[in-house]
Amino acid sequence: MKIVILAVCLLFSNYYSSMSQSIDKNLGIVVTDFDTNFSEYVKKYGQLEVLTLLNPGQTIYPPGDVMPINPYYYKLTEKIYQFKNLKHLRLQCLYVLDLPNNITKCKLETLAIPFCPDSNMESIVGKLKKCKYLKEIDLVNVVLPDDKIAFLKKSLPHIKFVNLMDDLSFDDEIEN
Repeated sequence: MKIVILAVCLLFSNYYSSMSQSIDKNLGIVVTDFDTNFSEYVKKYGQLEVLTLLNPGQTIYPPGDVMPINPYYYKLTEKIYQFKNLKHLRLQCLYVLDLPNNITKCKLETLAIPFCPDSNMESIVGKLKKCKYLKEIDLVNVVLPDDKIAFLKKSLPHIKFVNLMDDLSFDDEIEN
C-alpha cells in the first residue's frame, strides 16, 4: 500500500512540475539562445506573457545620448506572434533597426525597445500603429535625436512613453 501511495505521489509530483513549467508566463533569455531554440521555447512557454531578450554580451552605454562602442543589433523573428499571449516584450542592451511585420499579430501591451540612429522609424511606427493593444513604450537606452523622438510620440499619440532607466536615476540623491 505504501508503494502505491508513493508511486501516486511521485506521479502527481511529476505532473505538477511539468504543468507548472508549461504554464510559466515569464521568460528572460539571451537572444542567441532564443533564436537558436525558438521552436522549443514556443512549445515550453506557450502561455508566455512576458519576454525579456538580453544581449549575449553586455553593451556598455557611454554617458549622454551616444551610441555604445559595441552596439548589438538584433532582428526580432517574424515568428514572434507564435507566443499568442505575449503582452510585454523587453529588448535589453541591444538595438533594433526594424520590427517584424508579424509584431502586429501579438497582443503587446508594453514594449521596451532601444532605438538608434539607424532604426527605420517610419517602418517601425507604421507597425506599432497596427498593434491594437499597445499602451506603453519604454524608451530604455534610446539613442535618437530629439526630432525622431518627437516624430515617434506625435505618430503614436495614444501610447504612453516612459523611460524606466530615468525613473531609477539616483542623481538627485547623490547631489544632496
